[in-house]
Amino acid sequence: MPLTSFHHRTNTELTREADIHEVTHHTPHRAVDRPPPTRADWFGLAVGAIGAGVLLSPLRHYARPPLSGRDAPKFTRDSFPLSTFPMFSEARGRSTYVPHVVGYTADGDRVIPSFAHFGPGGLNQVRRQVSRAVRRGEAVRVAQAYADSLAQTQAQVRGSVASAAGRRRERRRQEACIERVEVVRSRFRFEEYYAGLRRPHRETVHAVAPVGGVAQAVQQKRTASQVAETYGARGVEEVRP
Repeated sequence: MPLTSFHHRTNTELTREADIHEVTHHTPHRAVDRPPPTRADWFGLAVGAIGAGVLLSPLRHYARPPLSGRDAPKFTRDSFPLSTFPMFSEARGRSTYVPHVVGYTADGDRVIPSFAHFGPGGLNQVRRQVSRAVRRGEAVRVAQAYADSLAQTQAQVRGSVASAAGRRRERRRQEACIERVEVVRSRFRFEEYYAGLRRPHRETVHAVAPVGGVAQAVQQKRTASQVAETYGARGVEEVRP
C-alpha cells in the first residue's frame, strides 16, 4: 500500500472521530419530562412520615427527665420496649377499687365463691357485669343471684364432694360451708397486695344475703382493722375461681 494512501486514510479517520466528538460534546441532552406530584403522591408521603413518627415515638421516653418520688421504682423496674406503652408506663395511683362478692362460713372464714354463680361466661365477663351492677345500685340483685345459686348447688355439692378431685373438690367443700354472701367494694393497695398481703385496705358492703334467704341493701364501711377481723381464725381469704 502506498504511504500517501495510508496517511490519507489515517487523516480521514481522525477527522471523522473529531467531528463525532465535537457533535457529541456540544449537543445538549434532552431533559426528561417529569409530571408534577399529584395529591396521591403527597398523601403517600404524609402517611409514610406519620408511620415513621409512630415507630420512633417510644424514644421520647428517654428524653424526659427521670421520674421521682413514688413513680421512680416503677421506672427503674420497667424494661424497653413494652414498658413505654401507656398501659405499663402511665402514672398509676397507689390503690384500686374492686367490686366483688365474698362468702362467710359459720366459722367466720371468708371464701370467694365461683363467678359461675352469677351467670355464664368467663371470669372477666362476669367481673365486669358485677362491677356494672354495683355502680348502677343493683348490688341486691347480685347478692340474691349468688345466694340462690349457692342454695341450689350446696345440696348437690355435699353429695358429690367425695367424688370430685383436687382443687375442684376443695372449692366445692368451701362453698358448701358458705352461710351468707356480701357484695363489697374493696380498696386494695398495690404495694401491699403484691408484697403478699391480699387483704383489702378497706371496703364498703353494699348488700348482704343469707344463702337461701332474701338479699337486702346495706351501707357498711370497714376500716383496715375491721376488715382483718372478718378473716376468721386463719386470717387468710380463700380465693377460688
